[in-house]
Amino acid sequence: MYKSDVEGGTVYVPRMNLCDDGEYCELNSSNKCSIVCPASCNCSGLSFNCSSHDAPTFATSLVLHDYQASHVTFDNGFSNLKHLTVNNCKMMTLTINQEVLIETLEIRQSNIETVVIDDTKDYLRSVRLIQSTFVEIKLSSKSEHTFELYVDASSIASTIPAILYSVNVKIYNTLSFPYTFHLFECVVLNFSYCDLDRQPSFYHNAITLDLSYNRLKTWRFNYYTKILHLQSNQISTVNFSSDFSASDSQLQYLDLSDNNICCIDKNDFGDLPSILYLKLRNNGLQFIHEKAFSVLSKLVHLDLSDNKLKDLSRNHFLRLTNLKYLYLHNNNNLKVVEGMFDGLINIEYLQVDSYTFCCAQPKAVSKIQCSAPVNEISSCQNLIDIPILSIIIWYIAFLAVFGNVIGPLYRVLVLKPKVVTSFAIYSLNLGLADFLMGVYLYIIAGANLTFSGRYGIEDESWRHSAACTFAGVLATISSEASALFVLCITIDRIFIIRFPFSEFKTNTCIVRLISILVWFVSLLLALTPLFGHDYFDGYYSSSGICISLPLSVLRKPGWEYSMIIFVGANFVFFIGILLGQFVIFADVVRMGKEVNSHHKTQNNREINLAKTLIAVAVTDMFCWIPMGVIGFLTFMGIDVTSKVYAWVIVVVLPINSALNPIIYTFSAMLRRRRKNSLSNRLSYSKTKEEKRSGEINRSSLPATRQQSVQSIVTVVK
Repeated sequence: MYKSDVEGGTVYVPRMNLCDDGEYCELNSSNKCSIVCPASCNCSGLSFNCSSHDAPTFATSLVLHDYQASHVTFDNGFSNLKHLTVNNCKMMTLTINQEVLIETLEIRQSNIETVVIDDTKDYLRSVRLIQSTFVEIKLSSKSEHTFELYVDASSIASTIPAILYSVNVKIYNTLSFPYTFHLFECVVLNFSYCDLDRQPSFYHNAITLDLSYNRLKTWRFNYYTKILHLQSNQISTVNFSSDFSASDSQLQYLDLSDNNICCIDKNDFGDLPSILYLKLRNNGLQFIHEKAFSVLSKLVHLDLSDNKLKDLSRNHFLRLTNLKYLYLHNNNNLKVVEGMFDGLINIEYLQVDSYTFCCAQPKAVSKIQCSAPVNEISSCQNLIDIPILSIIIWYIAFLAVFGNVIGPLYRVLVLKPKVVTSFAIYSLNLGLADFLMGVYLYIIAGANLTFSGRYGIEDESWRHSAACTFAGVLATISSEASALFVLCITIDRIFIIRFPFSEFKTNTCIVRLISILVWFVSLLLALTPLFGHDYFDGYYSSSGICISLPLSVLRKPGWEYSMIIFVGANFVFFIGILLGQFVIFADVVRMGKEVNSHHKTQNNREINLAKTLIAVAVTDMFCWIPMGVIGFLTFMGIDVTSKVYAWVIVVVLPINSALNPIIYTFSAMLRRRRKNSLSNRLSYSKTKEEKRSGEINRSSLPATRQQSVQSIVTVVK
């Protein structure tokens, strides 16, 4: 191969193909011939990747890279060349003569002032211009060209006086190329990412037109357009222009997503009766006229997701009898209305934010795939979907309310204490805290009964009602106050055991202050979400049970706050209570050995105390260990089944409030009854002298220490 300068340019001239013996041979001659591969090229058959002008003329595929020249011409010497790639080159002129029957041309990362392509013989099938700069591109003198054009991040300074007939034209990230050709006659025309502020008008017969990711504020389309992409522009209204009547429109696919359309009026889609797919996602939509879709009877796919819609009614979808796919998710303020989807008689798929929208599915449709976050405890029919739990909640509420009312009355009217002790004050406050949990359970059980059979439709109004918020506040106050008062009782009993002669037992000032502090902290924790930052938005209304427990992988408003309160703090309280029970038991055993030599009496006392402390520890374990374990699992991203969540809410959380009266009050009533029965039997078998002797023996013990031991046996926690 040799080169010759013609008018200042470089022309590649073929030389003979060489055989092993240096003689001339044809390309299709016997295999004794070998094709010469220049030193500046990498060769693979008849494909060459060269960094200089020394390229074989017999190549069928040529990559010319990192090359600078003033003029480069491919003439009839390259008659075999089908694929040419110019990569990272700088030229003044690149010329491809008509004798070169090139099929694909790709120019990457190059700077070429003039590209001359003589495609008179119409062999050119594809031109790809990527990250390159041109002053002008000249085609053959014929008016029509049929190659496919792909342009990405390239620019041109002048227009091309030609008509491009093509199946596919894709032009990205460039402002100049959409206006290059006088007319585009294409099946697919893509002008996305071209930073256009006005829509090019010189196109015709484009079936698919992509104008996405530009700066368009208005839009239009012609008679032939069937697919139109307009997402990510600056369009603020649906108004458009066309050069045909509404009855002639063939537009079937329209994507207006990611624009600024806030309202859709009655006649905005009046000239688009053939629309099958309509996407209006992420527009900030706030209002849609109830007859806006009335002419879109052929519509199959409608996407209204990621907007700010608040109200949609049955009239919006009444005429959409052919709609099969509807997307309404991420409209956080949208309210469900009974019968809102009744017009969608052919709906197959519905994606929404809440399961309650699935409850409004058309009655005429027997089977529909409704995609929504799973609710942990509720269904379309009931707030508490598990039948047995809807019954159990009434019994637990009864135990919590009745038991915690009977307790204080029993202590005041039956026991009639002469001195108010610290234990009595703490017990009274604990009973009040547990009573609040019973009231909370009655509110939830009542709502479940009231909305039975139609809860899904009433879910929104219930969760945002004052009654639900009040119930959530009560549950939070009760949960925290109950745990804190049990901890206070445990600490108080330890102090009384170890300091039996202290006046702390009857000096109630400090105890009253501690009780006030506990109620203040509990109230503060419960009310903070009501007056807090947007972080707590919907804190109590995030669930039908009106309390935001962090027992799901779904991150509800304020879930970190709930995790700290219901899992972290309460678990710490439980550990403190559990350790306190062990300390109490150990101290009582030690003191019993010191004051009583009668082993049977001592053993009975220790057994009774052990039973009481075990009951305390077990009830606390039933409540806080499941809460702690499930909270930790969900924090790590491990979800639990909805049934487990429901049982935790209805049974586990309020278990202490229901059992505390049994442990504190009814166990004391039974002990008092057994004690009175035993005293009556002894009165008939013992003489007055034996009684007197027994009294003298008992009085010989340190009175205060003996009372402290007996009090621990009868006091819980």
